[in-house]
Amino acid sequence: MSKETGQESFRHSGAVHESELKVCDLCSSLNLECNEECFICGWNGHFERSYDVVHTAVMVAVQRYGQLELENLTDLRNYRRVTPSFGTRLRGWLDHLWKWLSS
Repeated sequence: MSKETGQESFRHSGAVHESELKVCDLCSSLNLECNEECFICGWNGHFERSYDVVHTAVMVAVQRYGQLELENLTDLRNYRRVTPSFGTRLRGWLDHLWKWLSS
C-alpha cells in the first residue's frame, strides 16, 4: 500500500519479502516460494513469480486480511520448526552446567 493511504505495506513488515512469494496460476492465491503445490487448491504446475503480479496479489491480500500472516501463505500443518539435534541440545545443556559450576 502506498504512503498516501497511511497503511503499511506487507513487504515493510519484515516477515516475508515479496521475492519469497509466488501466485498460483489456477486460483490466484499467494503462496510461499518453498511450497511445492498451492496450499489452497493443490495446483503443482506453473506459478507466476513476476514482481508486478506478486506485488498486486500482496496488496489485494493486505486489503482483504488487514495484514498478511504466514497462515495466508502456506498450510500451517505442513510448516514445522526444525527441532534441534541431540548434539545441539547436549551442547546447550553442557553450557548451562559449565556456567552453573563456574559461578
